[in-house]
Amino acid sequence: MSKVWKYDYASRCDCSDDDNCGCTSPGNMGRSYVAENLITETGTPVGVGSQALNFSAPAVFADNTIGESFNFFDYINNSYALLVFYLADFSAVCPLEISSFNQAYETFANRGVKLVAVSVDSVAAHAAWRKMSLADGGIGQVGFPLVSDINKQISRGYGVLRADGMAQRATFLIDRNYTIRYQAVYDKEMERSVDETLRIVDKLLALDEAICRGLGCLMRSQTATNNLTI
Repeated sequence: MSKVWKYDYASRCDCSDDDNCGCTSPGNMGRSYVAENLITETGTPVGVGSQALNFSAPAVFADNTIGESFNFFDYINNSYALLVFYLADFSAVCPLEISSFNQAYETFANRGVKLVAVSVDSVAAHAAWRKMSLADGGIGQVGFPLVSDINKQISRGYGVLRADGMAQRATFLIDRNYTIRYQAVYDKEMERSVDETLRIVDKLLALDEAICRGLGCLMRSQTATNNLTI
């Protein structure tokens, strides 16, 4: 049976008013949240073969600092990127999953792939989650940024916003030209395989290396303008 992690507002969110704190489970919604009011059509979600969406949003970094305007494209500059959406901080499956990606962080880095994780939690919840050990339902000190998509624009733009306001468990692999080359969306109870993700990364890198040998490598465009308004 999965353990259900309950919120302790005093130690995890530094507040008791969930309408303002931004860390109510599930999905960190305030009491007045109505899911259908958030899910409005803002254009066709991106997918394989299209340019990834850039975004600037609050994030917690590997050194525990908080940035109010983390820019996705600036961070992944001239690297491949793995954009990892997950349901919520303090949920049952996500701690083990995020920890598994963190254990493979150096492996991804050695392949030139930068990891970025996104959920609809607030940066306060992200920071508190990082301070907790895996045994206590946290994730500890991970080596990649945790982005706060608290207004749901990133999840909506990538087509992974659920009806309950949380993000689907989804993965996007983005190349050095900002193009989405692979995507996968999982059932909320299904844990992703990091080994399978690494297999996909290796296949893509081998393919791109072969293309580079034949045609010459195209460096990442400096004029990418596919931006989300957050």
